[in-house]
Amino acid sequence: MAYLNLALVQIASPSTNADLQARKQENYEKLAYYVDTIAAMNPAVDLIAFPELFLNGLDPVNWIKMAETIPGPLTDMLCEKARQHRKWLAPGSFFEQAENQDEAYNTAILISPEGEIVMKYRKVFIPYPLEQSKPGHDFPVYEIPNIGKVGFLICADGHYPEAARNLALKGAEVIIKPTLQGDWIGGTRNNIPIAITRAIENQCFVVSINHPNPIGMGHSVAVDPEGRIIEQLGDSESFTIVYLNLDEVRRVRENGSMGMFGFLKMLKGFKESGIQVDECYAADITKAPVYQSLQKLYPKTPADINKYCSPTDNLTKI
Repeated sequence: MAYLNLALVQIASPSTNADLQARKQENYEKLAYYVDTIAAMNPAVDLIAFPELFLNGLDPVNWIKMAETIPGPLTDMLCEKARQHRKWLAPGSFFEQAENQDEAYNTAILISPEGEIVMKYRKVFIPYPLEQSKPGHDFPVYEIPNIGKVGFLICADGHYPEAARNLALKGAEVIIKPTLQGDWIGGTRNNIPIAITRAIENQCFVVSINHPNPIGMGHSVAVDPEGRIIEQLGDSESFTIVYLNLDEVRRVRENGSMGMFGFLKMLKGFKESGIQVDECYAADITKAPVYQSLQKLYPKTPADINKYCSPTDNLTKI
């Protein structure tokens, strides 16, 4: 059997120190405390994962100033911490300095037990105007030796079926999703079903790690390839460890799920159906009929937003 023993750390309250460098150092030290604690408490843990944008903190004014190069001082410390404990480390996401100094990516990295950055993922689907990051454009997958393949999504990416499907088609058996989702963004009725749906659609484990209250709503969750919740945290700062048997992914993808007859074959059924179910992708998707009725541009900044009004009004609508 191939197990990935994974710790979900639902970590709270990034530093608000006015000194930006001190702020990043304080956030790193809190993250490092959890890595030290979990590694000492349970040596069997393979990978320790954190939420979206904890290391930078939440600062709509200074977010560009908080951006880091990769590699850089922050990733050097993270790599050393992974090397110290010989653990895989997924330290959530943080703002990565883009080529243009006025732009930044929202980036997640995977660090090996040798302290090497082995995968970097830049968030593709940016929830404008709440976030002003520059979008990435690809969906990498990394194979952890003797365990299996993992990929990243970041928060809003999880709401796009195509993002997770890209990872699944590349063989990802575990999708790790650093998240920053408050209760006001759909609540658990949105957050949890999204994780379950992505797991069922792609017959893989989905692990979503959120901020707790007061910034996020917590409820970090791990879901198995048949959509069952393995573990779900509450809304306060906490962590848990899940033991993911990746042979279950291979069993479900080969034989189907939901009962002894394997009714839902999902990926395999798509491949073997012989039906042109990929019509929406084979054509130019931008010319789909639904898009002909969607005329207004997505607002990129708060200044672009206009209050919704009825179709009979002359005001701009979104």
